[in-house]
Amino acid sequence: MKLNIRASYDSFRELRENNSYYIDKTELIEEFLLDKFDKAVLFARPRRFGKTLTMTMLREFLDIRRDSKDIFDGLKVMNNPELVDKYMNKYPVVFISMKEIYGCDFDTIAGNFKLAISNTVKSLNFLSESEKTDNDDKEIFLKLKQKKADMVESVAALDVLVRMLHDHYNKQVFVIVDEYDVPMAKALGKPEYDKVRDMIEHMLSFVCKTNENVKGVILSGCLYTVKNSTYTGVNNIIPYTVLSPVFATAIGFTDENVRNLLDDAGLSERYDTVSEWYDGYIFGREKMYCPWDVLLYVRSVLDGSYSNLRGPKSYWVNTSETSQNLIHGFLGKTDDANENFEKLLAGETIECFVNEHVPYHFIHENGDNLWSALLETGYLSKAVEEDAELLPLRIPNKEIQIVFRKEIWNYFKDKVDNVSLEK
Repeated sequence: MKLNIRASYDSFRELRENNSYYIDKTELIEEFLLDKFDKAVLFARPRRFGKTLTMTMLREFLDIRRDSKDIFDGLKVMNNPELVDKYMNKYPVVFISMKEIYGCDFDTIAGNFKLAISNTVKSLNFLSESEKTDNDDKEIFLKLKQKKADMVESVAALDVLVRMLHDHYNKQVFVIVDEYDVPMAKALGKPEYDKVRDMIEHMLSFVCKTNENVKGVILSGCLYTVKNSTYTGVNNIIPYTVLSPVFATAIGFTDENVRNLLDDAGLSERYDTVSEWYDGYIFGREKMYCPWDVLLYVRSVLDGSYSNLRGPKSYWVNTSETSQNLIHGFLGKTDDANENFEKLLAGETIECFVNEHVPYHFIHENGDNLWSALLETGYLSKAVEEDAELLPLRIPNKEIQIVFRKEIWNYFKDKVDNVSLEK
């Protein structure tokens, strides 16, 4: 069986229309909509685990302007006719990605924010011609589209869009915000951070708080960093983090998923290698793998680019400036931190009072916050299945150990001269 493996797709529709290999994760839709629905939720996972693919999957299933039966054909979600009849392509959806909102100063960041808003508005261009929408909203809509709106109007854009969609369809709206925390992560340690955080939290507060036009808000990100915000609306968000047993297997590959992939690829004998390099995560109580790494490994073997001499690659290297800054920002500050880094690199565990709700600007306040952030971003994993107040943490696998070593090596390379470094 020839597998069409494309790890780069983050659009569910593109992946399905191009017949790419897909491990069915559509049970999330049924579990969320029918069993565990909340007005505002966050699916928090490390990078490269498939958050954007999950968000676009939800958009394709819900969006009233799409016809998605073909791309969901044969998947588990279609086995529930009640769910399909009630939700599939039945709701208006606002989808916005925050992953490109960053810059060297706040003006640039604000410009990219307005661009993201503009792109979202353009995808809903029909609202400007609707006879059912308010004329004042249409004026703001046009300014948002042309990137001429001021920051007050831009921050309130989601509120305007859900109101116009509700007026047009006479139905409540789903809001999907992908990578909501990237702007804050990118601004970490910079003077612009407070303004960026205020901008994102205020934007979310318009739709996460009581809003009669909104059916539900679905966020993806790495950290639940808006807890206890001054904007009370975002305090209503229910987070599903790497520690939560609920939806633990919804994003990422389970051990069964990986075994099935290797069997389908005719590579079942490579299971131990894949496990050693890319396993080691425990989400909730479940053993999990990073899909990006496993898919790229399998593809390299199938297309002949894999080198037996070199062995497996660490695909995470240099793919996240933010996570690198987490490590560099704490190295050398205290003897305790250095000692814990040494223990981790030696394959030992460290104990931590994990804070699932650590804001980015508090990460470097103390060691527990740093380890908590590294746990949430995939650099560490808990070493036990059950949750506890004091959790043992470890580096999950060989790949991440290499990433750790490289980041610590790069840090000290920048701090001391070559002679001292070699010593």
